[in-house]
Amino acid sequence: MDLNQVEISSFWDWFKTISADLLINPTDTYFINLLDTQVSKLGNVDWEIGPWEENVTFLAISPNLNFEQLDFTRKVIDAAPYCSGWKFLPSKPPKDWCGIWEMENEIGKTILVDTSNWTYILHRFDDEGFGIDFQIPDFAGDQTTQYVAIDIALTGYLGEEPFMNLIQDINIVDDFGEEMSGKATSLKYIKKHIEQII
Repeated sequence: MDLNQVEISSFWDWFKTISADLLINPTDTYFINLLDTQVSKLGNVDWEIGPWEENVTFLAISPNLNFEQLDFTRKVIDAAPYCSGWKFLPSKPPKDWCGIWEMENEIGKTILVDTSNWTYILHRFDDEGFGIDFQIPDFAGDQTTQYVAIDIALTGYLGEEPFMNLIQDINIVDDFGEEMSGKATSLKYIKKHIEQII
């Protein structure tokens, strides 16, 4: 058994011991910290927990927006045991949300990110990928923090794997320009927009 497989088996052996408690207390700091520690042993991956369907909670072992890690996270999920009430995923799914969350900016200040006033223009490439120009007004962070927020937003609206597969270029602009401003769309429509095109 290779080293990765040993780590994967150890993770799931551990998860089975806390799966029932975590299901009841998915936001409990104690269990969240335990899970974070155990997932970190798998390598450069991320994780997310959330509601899946009635009486089912998902755990996503995420490639952290690194396409090269997706085969590994699929391998992790392929090894998952049956745990009552759980759905296991190899990437973060799209959210049923309003695009609002808190995060830290570049100086460590907690900021509220609200994407309800974000707009975008979508550009279709010849290889069926897309580029996106964003306007994100009133954002309390530098450009690096803005791009982190865009990654979170697109992962939430599209799901992590579609985001990695489809979005090839992202730019932040102050103004779309007079000719293009009429094509700007609210970010909440981006999933439906892309689905209509592809």
